[in-house]
Amino acid sequence: MSSPGSNEPSGKAIAALVLGILGLLQLAPCIGPIGAIVFGWGERTGIGRAGLILGWITLALYAVAGFVALLLVVLGGIAVPFLS
Repeated sequence: MSSPGSNEPSGKAIAALVLGILGLLQLAPCIGPIGAIVFGWGERTGIGRAGLILGWITLALYAVAGFVALLLVVLGGIAVPFLS
């Protein structure tokens, strides 16, 4: 753990950044953004905040993708009876 006066980032900040990047790149789609938010929540360093922001961005992208998928399923279900 780094001391309060040092410029060295903590292990939690580095973990937040790594998990945020992995989540955004879809290499750890489930644990990445949630882990980035959990580890980056209390961090005040730039690396910790970057991981926190990446986690929230990834979760927002997942929400938008889920909404679009649901919309396509609903619209496809409505359009199918009219195709025959």
